[in-house]
Amino acid sequence: MRKFYFVICSIALASAVVGALRAVIAMVDGNWMATGDTELLWLQWADDVGLKRMMLSVPLAIFVSWVARDVVLIKSFHNWRAAATCCMLAFLPHLMVGATVPSSSHQPTIVLITLDSVRLDYLGWGGSDLPTSPKLDALAAKGVRFTQNISQSSWTKPSTATLLTGLVPGKHHANSRYGPLPNSQRTLAEALLLSGYRTNCFSSNPNITPTFGFKQGFSEMQHDVFANADVLIKNGKRWLEAGGEQASFLYLHLNDAHYPYQPSADYAGIFNNTDIEATLDGPAEIEFRTSEGASFSELQVESLRLSYAEEIRYLDDVVGDFVNDLLQTRDDVIIIVTADHGEEFLEHGDLGHGHTVYDELIRIPLQFNVSDSLMQQQQWLPGLHNQQVRQMDVLPTVLEMCGAEWPSTAVALDGQSLLPFFDNASVQSDRNAVSETDSQGSALSGLTGPLRGYRLPHTKLIVSDPWSLLPANRVWLFDLQADPREMTNIAQLKLDLTSKLFDDYKGSGWLLPSFSNSSVATTVSEEEKLALAELGYAEDLEGFADDLQGSYFGPRAVPWIEIELSVD
Repeated sequence: MRKFYFVICSIALASAVVGALRAVIAMVDGNWMATGDTELLWLQWADDVGLKRMMLSVPLAIFVSWVARDVVLIKSFHNWRAAATCCMLAFLPHLMVGATVPSSSHQPTIVLITLDSVRLDYLGWGGSDLPTSPKLDALAAKGVRFTQNISQSSWTKPSTATLLTGLVPGKHHANSRYGPLPNSQRTLAEALLLSGYRTNCFSSNPNITPTFGFKQGFSEMQHDVFANADVLIKNGKRWLEAGGEQASFLYLHLNDAHYPYQPSADYAGIFNNTDIEATLDGPAEIEFRTSEGASFSELQVESLRLSYAEEIRYLDDVVGDFVNDLLQTRDDVIIIVTADHGEEFLEHGDLGHGHTVYDELIRIPLQFNVSDSLMQQQQWLPGLHNQQVRQMDVLPTVLEMCGAEWPSTAVALDGQSLLPFFDNASVQSDRNAVSETDSQGSALSGLTGPLRGYRLPHTKLIVSDPWSLLPANRVWLFDLQADPREMTNIAQLKLDLTSKLFDDYKGSGWLLPSFSNSSVATTVSEEEKLALAELGYAEDLEGFADDLQGSYFGPRAVPWIEIELSVD
């Protein structure tokens, strides 16, 4: 019996030590002690009970108990009091979670879906000339959708970090190629976790991984760059069904529409009947730029564009069916479908994304669908809204919908709730938006260095990064009403307006030295680097400084105007 008590003590201590170590490491990395988020400490500890270590401790405990049976320290664990004490220590975080974390059984379940690289005007309800999204269109008609939702970046990591933190890139700092989302930031998943939610993330984009800090607040995170949307959605659906009465937060980041645009046999040929083979990946994108556009003909780009549309049609089928199924089987679900950025197909002479902040890269879908009973209970109304909103508005909207609080010690949110739009009786105004990219630009659309965009409903100002060591003071100004395709730079003609918008941008508090102050690069495995490079996320930022002095522009590029704009 004494050995039995010793084994119980060993198992309990193994659980306590494993959980405590993981929690303490996370506490130090995440600065929880300074921010006072003690509930996160208990949640982290309770989440990892160390099952593998506990199983290994059983034979080890028997062996130690037999070899050191006369050692006083070992003998002190050979009684029921020691066993009870060790078990209490092991179960302490579970008790603390039960005492400090509220029940979420009466809160709505949240499903947030990012369709990577899907621009708004390639969905039917966003103006597509192809039938790419009949199922999402039907859902959008029953929900709340926004035609002028602006992403805060034109590539995945900073845009998704904004979605999950409610902050502009200059504040969350996940805006460099190998820089992570700092653990000191708070996320939507953490806020919902502290409100009693189950949390899980399924991602197929190599940027949205634990390596880059995106597991924060997710009790589980599964990432597989080879998984298609069907696989991730099936896994997510099973996880939702296992939740019982506890509310859940599921984040799905689906990478299918990202290049290389290779639709499955069931979708290839729906739109693309060109019989022209073309494949775009990271190396091919770089070659396209360095060859000044010679490596792809316009017919090949058209083939790429149509294959991209076919990938969106695939996403429409699997995501549309998933959303419809949830709405029909649950009366407590809120589903948000959005994107992280768009994609360019020669609109300004280039391919891919991340290199500019033109609208084809930052104007993205945003639609909300809610269970009928919940919609009626909250007196929310479906509607199509043309006012400008921002991706950073999604997080505060979800918090208000769930009655959850943003941690008081976290950085104040830059976004504002969109719930006032859910009452069509009230008139809502446009919201000014910012967008950033750390890219050095392109030989086709201008080697500009990092860019900042400040977008009003009908006017957009773009400037090169004021803090860059590379040439600054490169400016674009567009009248979006007269020139929605952003083809005519009127900055020289509207110097007073250019200066005023830049002053407004500075006054917003969103013009920050983002890239010169970006977070320290994290350790990335060779496998991860390869996956990033294949998708164009390993841009070589060195060696551009001399090239930036040049003034070559592709035939569709819009040249900058040099204007002295001071951040002082």
